[in-house]
Amino acid sequence: MAKEKFEDQMQRLELIVKTLEGNEVGLDEAIKLYEEGLLIAQKLSEQLKTFENKIASLDGQKDQKDEL
Repeated sequence: MAKEKFEDQMQRLELIVKTLEGNEVGLDEAIKLYEEGLLIAQKLSEQLKTFENKIASLDGQKDQKDEL
């Protein structure tokens, strides 16, 4: 999967969940979708951690400027 926007990945994950919950596919396809969903969820989690670290860093820089 290429570097996709966070929102696009979330949308794909939501579609996978709906498909699996709806029992719309056979077992083989369900397993493939489940694996894809796990990969997407892992990538989203990593991206969230990156975003959180960036925000914390920016907040730290703001705090340092406020002290000056």
